[in-house]
Amino acid sequence: MDALRRRLMLRESERWAEAASALSGTEGLSDAAYILRLLSFELLLKVLVEEHAGVFAPKHHRYEVLFELLPEPVRERLLELVGERIGPSALADNPIVVLKELGENFVALRYPWERYKGLSEQQYAALGPTWAAQGSPLGAAVFCYHPEELYGLTHAAKALAGC
Repeated sequence: MDALRRRLMLRESERWAEAASALSGTEGLSDAAYILRLLSFELLLKVLVEEHAGVFAPKHHRYEVLFELLPEPVRERLLELVGERIGPSALADNPIVVLKELGENFVALRYPWERYKGLSEQQYAALGPTWAAQGSPLGAAVFCYHPEELYGLTHAAKALAGC
């Protein structure tokens, strides 16, 4: 595969990560930093696909599909490195579910209002308190961010890409 293409993807991934760090002080006001971190990870994952699977990475945001394109030993090593960095996580039980949610977040958080279509302002305002009163079950969350898993995946992907 094209070494220059991979270098440019790695460079762009690092730029997105730097931009996310610059926005970190605004977290809570916007999901912009998180979206940039997702994009940075996506580029790293695509570099790994191109390097280890020998195919051009598809132009979509389905991280679980990209992950499954990797050869089994690469997937195993990626998850092993994540575990060394962050310890036990949802990735250990079902990495496909976590990767799917991360990819969906990249798309959905650019248009978060779509998830609340048809709700009144009162219904929208009650979502958080109702969810918290139920014990904050992850399965009922509108968005699951998986910040530690994203951090670990990004670190592991960088290590495998030689960064």
